[in-house]
Amino acid sequence: MKLVMNALLSFIKGNRTALLGMIAGWIVGYLYWFYFGIYDGTFGFSSEWWTNCVYGSLFGGLIGSLCRK
Repeated sequence: MKLVMNALLSFIKGNRTALLGMIAGWIVGYLYWFYFGIYDGTFGFSSEWWTNCVYGSLFGGLIGSLCRK
């Protein structure tokens, strides 16, 4: 159990910027849906809140991993 926790903590420390970017992207994706989203229709990117959060999280993780030293 202790070995698993150490492995998890080292993973989090090694990927801190990507994880923070994913969290920020998730929040920005939700805010985009809340203020600019299309609530009805067939445009899949803006019609559901969770799709904006997933895309924002992926994009934020990408940007966060590119900003690593």
